Amino acid sequence: MKKTLLFIFTIILTLSFSGCKKGSIKNLNNITYGSSFGMCVGYCSSSLVISDLKLTFSKSKNAQPADTKTCSKTISEADIDAIKSELNINKISNLPEVIGCPDCADGGAEWISINADGKQYKITYEYGKAPKELEAAVAKLKVLKDSFKDCN
Repeated sequence: MKKTLLFIFTIILTLSFSGCKKGSIKNLNNITYGSSFGMCVGYCSSSLVISDLKLTFSKSKNAQPADTKTCSKTISEADIDAIKSELNINKISNLPEVIGCPDCADGGAEWISINADGKQYKITYEYGKAPKELEAAVAKLKVLKDSFKDCN
């Protein structure tokens, strides 16, 4: 009987840790991904917010008034999980808040903000130069952002 109980306990303990990827997000509140260009005409800033099962895309001009356009749609839990699986909080937390020289010489800036597990992380980097720790997640976020091309 002792051996059976020990065996069951060992299996339960093993299974409880096997599903946890070190650094994985457990409780995601939202992810925001965006880009901006300081010296630009037209819609120069855009952002995509993923919160609950909703995508909200907005773009704005660098003019006064900003003339912001906003569109939204739903996203599946599987799509959110696919993005979450590409984000390792342990690696992200070690990144500096600013990488390179975002929007210097009008090169543009990109950023990703993650509100998860009770903490907020925001990393801003040069447009098109995502750090390797974020490349896969940013690629998925760009696809979602591009799905709003017709947002008028």
